[in-house]
Parts: sequence; structure tokens; C-alpha cells
Amino acid sequence: MILFLKHLWKDDDGVALAFGITFFLLAFLLAMSVYAAGETVRRRMELQNAVDAAAYSGTVVQADTLSRVACVNQAMSWTYVMMNRRCMDYVSDKWLEKVEQEWDKDFRSVREEWNWQSTCGTRNEGSDFWTGYGGKHREILLNRSQMVNIDRIKAERKSAAAQGNGYRALAPMIERDRKTLAAMFQAERNLLGEMPLRIDHAVKAAFYANISETPNDGAAGGAEISHVLFQESPFSYTEIMKNNAEQERIFLVFGDFRPDFREISPRGIDKWWIRSPEGQDGFHRKYTQTSMLLAEWQWFGIKYINTGTACVPHPKGVGPNMVRGSDVEDGYFQCGEVAKAYRLTEEFFGRKGSIVVGAKRKLNNPFAFMFHGDVQGLFYAFSVPDKRCMWTVAAARAGYASPFDKTPGLYENTFLQVADPYTWNLCESDWDASFLPTALAFDRGKDRKFTGNGKVLPEVYGKLAPGSVAAPPGMKGDFQLQNAREALKH
Repeated sequence: MILFLKHLWKDDDGVALAFGITFFLLAFLLAMSVYAAGETVRRRMELQNAVDAAAYSGTVVQADTLSRVACVNQAMSWTYVMMNRRCMDYVSDKWLEKVEQEWDKDFRSVREEWNWQSTCGTRNEGSDFWTGYGGKHREILLNRSQMVNIDRIKAERKSAAAQGNGYRALAPMIERDRKTLAAMFQAERNLLGEMPLRIDHAVKAAFYANISETPNDGAAGGAEISHVLFQESPFSYTEIMKNNAEQERIFLVFGDFRPDFREISPRGIDKWWIRSPEGQDGFHRKYTQTSMLLAEWQWFGIKYINTGTACVPHPKGVGPNMVRGSDVEDGYFQCGEVAKAYRLTEEFFGRKGSIVVGAKRKLNNPFAFMFHGDVQGLFYAFSVPDKRCMWTVAAARAGYASPFDKTPGLYENTFLQVADPYTWNLCESDWDASFLPTALAFDRGKDRKFTGNGKVLPEVYGKLAPGSVAAPPGMKGDFQLQNAREALKH
């Protein structure tokens, strides 16, 4: 036996086989490790791609909605100006019609209705009887500032009527403008109100189109793929513009008018066509009686009676008349419909406007498919005992084409104070989706800077509940969610 053992000790037959088996085993373990790591990285990349696609798709819906609202705002501004001009023409024409009627009545009265037949000579128009201001026959004092001949007033009204600008023709146009403004406001409310659901559908569709369970997930009891969406109601970061001079000026820019409310009309604005009620939601003007839209004149008549020896003048007398715009006031002496335009508040460029998508996927043993889920032997080393999940997050927000930097493809995602503050705000109809650095997703953005300390990861983790973030047994250095912000560089 001793000799046999010495023989085995000195004999080297089979050494190559032993080394071969050992090397094969090590190579096999290395290959399994590479495959396991590669499969885990592939699933992690697939999860990230799905989240990126979901966040971007949701933001495309957001950008599209804001572009549509901006287009409606532009049309609303134009309609508002046109309606104001028509209303002012309506008021002026109806007032001047009353001036004509009253002047004609006074003139007929001094000429005919007194039924004075002079017994000596013919009464002369313009001297023996007249209707005008200060003895000037046929002249009327308008707005206590200018003398206008009644014949000119009649000619101008006739010309306006021929062009479809008489008040009777304007009334149905104003009604159409009012209905259009109401429909525009409702369209904006619908667009903003439906946006969260449309974003949710887009996020869901994009996410699950880019990720799915594999046969290995099925063998291991499923991947438990799920996502969460963070978005605020659009009405939390939008507001209806207020009826004041500054915001009305901005609103007019939306319709490509000059940034001056007098663009509505060269005359009458803030003289008798007044912004009212001041400071309320939406833009509205109405007629207010002042020293404007005021027509004044007098009438005078005289006859001569033959006394047998002479023609003696007998004056009928002098009487004044006045016609105000308020004398013929009706429902068209105001806009009637308020132009309510939405715009963004600064809160949009922070947490409220951000779209954040988080997702998780169960960490399964890459070799589960070989054992129908019950992994044994060396392959068990690649199992995660506490059923943890891989998880990730992506953030995006709609950005607008820069109002001053026209670089193609440049979209701003912070609130900018430019030369004309707010004039780009939901007037610029070129919006597109843009990714946000995850660490800054809940921060406030202004003038191309971000301020704040939004904690994105803890909130996403809290809703996803992907499992423990503590280091596995035997390892040190737990992952601190609260301090992860500094580590996020993209």
C-alpha cells in the first residue's frame, strides 16, 4: 500500500485533465458572471429608455397643448380688437343717427311745423330761421371741441352704411365676435382640463411600448414592471389675464398689434370706451358717458307781419338741444363677452410644470429560465434574496422658442424676463418637449438659472416602493436618498 501511494504521489498522469476541469469551471463561472451582469445592465437600460420615452412623450402632449393655447390666444387678441372697433363704430353710428333725427325735427319745426306764413315777404333759411350752433346754420358742436356740418355727418353715415359699417349691419358681427370669444375661452379650458389625462395616456403607452417581460421574468414569477407619474393640474400654474392697462397691452401683442392699447382705435379709448370692470378676469370695455359723444345746437325762428305800415318781426324764440351717446344706449354699448386668455405663472417653471416619471422592475436571477424559477447550485449566487427592484426616474418639461435668441432648436425651460415682460407667455406658439436634469426637476427656474432644493428621488422612491436601498449583507455604504441630489449630474 505504501508503495502504491508513493507511486500516486510521483505519478503525474491526469494533471492536465485536472487543470482543464479547473480552468473550464473558472471560465464557466466568469462567463456566467459576464452574462448575468450584461443581462442586468440590459434590463436596466431598457427600463431607463422606457422611462425617458414616457417622460418625453408626456411632455410632447404638454408642449402641444401650450402651443394650441398660444394659437387661440393670438386669435382671441385679434377678435377682441375687431369686436371693440365694431362696438365703437356701432355706438358712434347709432348716436349720430339720433343726432340726425333730432336736428331734422328741430329744423322742420322752425321751418314748417310752426305753420307761420309771413304776410310780408319770404322767410329766409339761415337768417329768419336756422338750426345750428351759435347762429351758424347746419353746424353742430361735437364733443365740445369741433364744429361739424350736419350734411357731412349724413354723408359719412351713408358711406359707412354702404361699406357695411352701419350699426344695423354691425350688430350681427358683434354677436359673432362674442360667440367666438366665448368658444375660444371654452376651448382653452378644455385643452388645459384634458391635458393631464392625455399626458397620462401618452406616458403609459410610451412606457409599456418600450419594455416588456422576458421569458426569464415569467419563469421567475414576473418582472413586476410598474411606473408612477408626477404631474400637477394645469390650472395650478396658469392664470386668466387681468383687465388692467399693462396686461391689456401685453394681450394686444398676442394679436401682432403694437404694444399700445390705443391700437384698438385712435380715438375714444379711455375717453368714452372705458376698461371695465378694472382688475377683473379677462378683458372688457364699455361705453361711459363723459364729455365725449355729445352733440349740441340751438334752433331759432322768426316771421314778419305786415301792420299796414311796416313789416314787423315776431320771433318765435331760441331753444337748445343736446344728444348724448347714453340717450340711445343698448346692449351693444359694451363688449358683452369678456376675452379671457390664459397665461402661465412662474410656478410652471418649477415643480408644478414638471413631468416626472419613475419606474421599477424586479431584479430576477438571470438564469431563472433554466430552472423554471427554482434556481439551484452555483446559479443561486446570482439571486437577490430580498426581492429588490431596479428603479429609475426621468424628468421633462415643455420649453418655448426663445423670444430673443433665435438659434434654431433652442427652447427655453426657465421663466425669462425679457424687454417686454410676459409678451412671450402663451403668445409664443412654438413649444417643444425638453428633458430636465433629474436633480433640478422640482427646482424653480428663472432667467436660465435654477434655485431651490427639490427632493425628486425620495418622492419617487416613496411612491414606487421598489424595496430596500440599503447595502446587501456583507457590504457597507448604504445609499442615502436625501443626499443623492449632489450625485445626480444629468
